[in-house]
Amino acid sequence: MEKLDRYRACLLAGAIGDQLGNDVEFMSRSQMLQEYGPAGVRTMSGHITDDTQMTLFTAEGMLMGLKHRMPMPACVYQSYLDWYRTQMPRAKGGVFGRDSGLMKVETLHARRAPGNTCLSALGSGDMGTLEEPVNHSKGCGGVMRVAPCGLLKMVNTPDPEDAYAIQGAQAAAITHGHTLGFVPAAMLADMVHLIVEDCGLTLEGVVKSSLARMQKLFGFLPQTAEFIRLMERAVALSASDTPAHEAIAELGQGWVGDEALAIAVYCVLRFRSSMADCLSAAVTHDGDSDSTGAIAGNILGAWLGMDGIPAHWLAQLELRDVIDDMAHFLYEAGN
Repeated sequence: MEKLDRYRACLLAGAIGDQLGNDVEFMSRSQMLQEYGPAGVRTMSGHITDDTQMTLFTAEGMLMGLKHRMPMPACVYQSYLDWYRTQMPRAKGGVFGRDSGLMKVETLHARRAPGNTCLSALGSGDMGTLEEPVNHSKGCGGVMRVAPCGLLKMVNTPDPEDAYAIQGAQAAAITHGHTLGFVPAAMLADMVHLIVEDCGLTLEGVVKSSLARMQKLFGFLPQTAEFIRLMERAVALSASDTPAHEAIAELGQGWVGDEALAIAVYCVLRFRSSMADCLSAAVTHDGDSDSTGAIAGNILGAWLGMDGIPAHWLAQLELRDVIDDMAHFLYEAGN
């Protein structure tokens, strides 16, 4: 499979999971089953949410950073300020606003239930960092937007293979300062990188390799052990006979970063050969359906490629061309 195919599918399937989950985010699982039937949510309407909006701005910030030779956290922060202005029109915005192609996309100015933590952090005037947190939030708003950090390397580290995880953590820490807010983002970026580079690992191998990197990079933080235990539980449940909805309920509801990633990883491992089954499971639960759907889509999209995405979902995806173009831009910048 060509690497570009993985880039495209990573972002497009992530957006599909987001849009699929947006339709049902504030419904209970029992309400979803009553509305959609026993197979769960499998039809898509509506729109993308702030998850996909911020994923696009993450990507554009990284591209702008390469163009202007800016450090990775600073360039993504400036791009997030541009996104913040789309939600709060009287805000100043970032330095890229005039050159930003995304700022010219009218749909991206729509308010799609933006996360309060992201809004308050970006409105504070302070950029959160790993060393100086802007808050102590562990919400999933940090992890749901960082897939591009696994597609384009910007930071220089003693071990280049750590770069993707580090920049994922840095991007999340701009608005989410808790360990369980930025370590899941580091792991998502690392997994996406391992998959798109086709390292010859199984999906379980990708998860285990990435968990080992999280221990290496963040094991000194006490909450990292809690994160690793939850991820290991997700892997174990995916290989068990536990019904999917029971397994997901055991992992949480996805409102916080570690739970959102654990649910996504469980669904990807359990339903690895079917995007439809994976994303249906990832959104049909009592929790943050759009974020868990988006993260699962990012991972399995990178794994299966474009042929693994149901054509009817692609046809219904809002901003499909914008998302696809961004995938091409990231690929061309990094390859």
